[in-house]
Amino acid sequence: MLFTRAGLILFVLFFAILANAAALPSFMREGSSRFLSRSLGSACYSMDSVQRALPCNPAAVAKERKPRFDGDLFLGSNIDYLKEAEDILAGESSEEEVATFFSRRESSQAEASVELAYQAPKWGASFEPYRVVLYSRFDNPALPMVDMIVAQEQSAKLQLASYVGENFYAGLQMRYSHVRYIGKFFSLTEAFTHQDDDFFDPETQDLIYLEPGFLYAWEELAWQPQISVAYMQWGWSDKKSEAYSIKPEGQVGASIKPLVPLGLLEVGLQFSLNSETRNAREAVRGAVAYQLGILQAVLSASDIDQSAGFLVGFKHFTSGLSYWREEDHQGVFVQFGVTL
Repeated sequence: MLFTRAGLILFVLFFAILANAAALPSFMREGSSRFLSRSLGSACYSMDSVQRALPCNPAAVAKERKPRFDGDLFLGSNIDYLKEAEDILAGESSEEEVATFFSRRESSQAEASVELAYQAPKWGASFEPYRVVLYSRFDNPALPMVDMIVAQEQSAKLQLASYVGENFYAGLQMRYSHVRYIGKFFSLTEAFTHQDDDFFDPETQDLIYLEPGFLYAWEELAWQPQISVAYMQWGWSDKKSEAYSIKPEGQVGASIKPLVPLGLLEVGLQFSLNSETRNAREAVRGAVAYQLGILQAVLSASDIDQSAGFLVGFKHFTSGLSYWREEDHQGVFVQFGVTL
């Protein structure tokens, strides 16, 4: 019964993913807690020893035993770029400021967000009133071309989950996002010499996602193994766009908590399946989380990117630091939070 149900879920996920495509970096589209996604990456769908805001897999909310409120401030690298990017988005930049912004001629990203989340047995909700993202990539040094996205986002999430039986949990995440953004691919010459007032005019978009998740968790066993399956970023948009298109992905993974003399150790292995996945190596991600007292440390790596981070908690307060690197980008991310 267990293997039949798991096989059916994986079969549906596989063929659903084959029918879709993806183009943008996943951090622009996914809806999980910012610190979890930057430190654990996709492994957060299968691992639960590091907790901030709502779980990545909505089925995991059914394992919650008592109510919890989290408030998080998340700040990424290049925060000074964000003010300039927001001015461009608001149409308040002069030609000199635009020239200064693009004169760096380097690929970069920046991010800042505020998230409030409440979690109770079998359900959870979160609200992100403020999130700003900058992503830019420069190509062709001889005639520089820029692929840029600057976005402001507000989003809300609701998770519902239940214990079905035989160590099996099922959940659903409903997510709404309102985005105001500039997404363009252009030459630097265009940016410096444009005469049209609408060259950097922003667009708006509303998106609704329905994201199911499933979890097998053997909590009574010593190593507490669990298997996670989720189908994320599937939904509807009020308009078609290249920057914020609907691009589903499947998440399949497992984790265990080996017994150690001190602290809590968790090891996870994750497979992420989407149209950006070119080979088996890119689909695999491994992660390790270790907690000792008030300190939690995380290491996570795939063929595409690597990350490391830690969280320190004291009474109701937490702070964290995460380093993330891929081929074209790298960044340091800071988190400040309160838990009630």
